[in-house]
Amino acid sequence: MNINNFLHSGFKFTGDENLQQFKFKMLNSILIIVVFFSLLFALLSDLGMNDIGPIHTKVNYVYSFLTLMLIYFLRLSKQNDTAASHALLMISLITFTSALIFVPQDEFRIIWFYLLIFVAYIINGKISGLLYTLASITIILIANFTIDLHLSNVAIHSAILGLIIGSFLSDVYTSKINNYESSLKQQNSSLSILASTDYLTGVMNRRMFNQISEHYFDTAQQGHLSLTLLLLDLDHFKKINDTYGHQTGDQLLISFVQTVKNLLRKSDIFSRIGGEEFAILLSQIDKQDAYLLAEKIRKAVENITVHYEGHNVYVRTSIGIAQNSATDSSFDDIFSRSDMALYKAKKEGRNRTCCAAFSEHDINCPQPLEQAERLDFSI
Repeated sequence: MNINNFLHSGFKFTGDENLQQFKFKMLNSILIIVVFFSLLFALLSDLGMNDIGPIHTKVNYVYSFLTLMLIYFLRLSKQNDTAASHALLMISLITFTSALIFVPQDEFRIIWFYLLIFVAYIINGKISGLLYTLASITIILIANFTIDLHLSNVAIHSAILGLIIGSFLSDVYTSKINNYESSLKQQNSSLSILASTDYLTGVMNRRMFNQISEHYFDTAQQGHLSLTLLLLDLDHFKKINDTYGHQTGDQLLISFVQTVKNLLRKSDIFSRIGGEEFAILLSQIDKQDAYLLAEKIRKAVENITVHYEGHNVYVRTSIGIAQNSATDSSFDDIFSRSDMALYKAKKEGRNRTCCAAFSEHDINCPQPLEQAERLDFSI
């Protein structure tokens, strides 16, 4: 196992867990350092090479052991990082208080409280940092008032002022880190939306539709549920672009998408899968109801009008429908049948709806409904 994997405790972190990954790695590193040095100080004291007193020596052994247990605890679950960090800060505060009281020969022992505050800010945030700043200052003042710490008042006052300044600087640093993390998450979220959305119409793009459709297909096949696909193509759209310009064509696309969206349920999947080709994925709707919805869409599209230099520009749509079957091995099977039905609708004169049965060669193109039956697809 390499050191990086060890510091992650063998856990995998996703792209939106970068900050947690950093804190997890940082916490593991701090725990390892604490185990090593607390044990080292205790051993050196027992060997007479760095006397920290018998009481604080024992405290360091306990400190080392408890920290070692926290390393094990951290490896049980990725979600244990918060509890482990709180436990580390608490036992560290106790250990540093022991050093303050029982190691008077160490003139620089207050420095451990500076490390405690900085670590509290880094791994647990602002509130934790402020709490341990107040706790450290309170302990120093009470200890200095009740026992002789062998420190001058100037040293005590300087230490407290240093803790306050250190707390302020740590707060500024960690606040910046958190702001950068929030900004990065927002940017990633925006990029994710852009990567899955058609830039012009705002509906799902082909890439995302391919991913979602396979998931819907697997769910439908496993649960023996109906899954119906509508492929829609705008008739003679290239001619509209060539005659009236792409800006007019874009306006028609936007109006088309808004018209269709108003007729769909929130659970329906609507995607632009080509220049003028769209797909609608319907769950738990049989082919008959899907046909009625398709006709309702087709009739509504006939009412779309865009004005261009005194001309009224209209658009029409052809629709192909296919439903899943027990013999389908992938979503491509449904897509192929729906595409053949769309081709048949084009061949039959456009501006109509054709339905594919469970064979690409069995396609039905009923007479267009003059008045599409009203269905409530708004739920």
